[in-house]
Amino acid sequence: MKLYILDQWVAEQDFYVILKGKLESKDIIDLMKELYKFMAEFKGEIPGATAIECGNYLDQNLAMANFESKKFLEETLENLTEANLFYPR
Repeated sequence: MKLYILDQWVAEQDFYVILKGKLESKDIIDLMKELYKFMAEFKGEIPGATAIECGNYLDQNLAMANFESKKFLEETLENLTEANLFYPR
């Protein structure tokens, strides 16, 4: 698996990961855990959180981002089952 772009989209709480290859959900579980762990533990200045870089820069809340990332990691990503890995058709 090759990770080409990891970009936190400053439009509120979204972020996008672009991957190359024929992947299934189970193939990126470790990557998602790693990303959410990074976000849960991130300290310091938020990249792109200035008036010149982001129109919503005043909405940035690192403490809440840490909290929500840790919550999702612990409650969801650490407890995945096969049933969680497929979108309904």
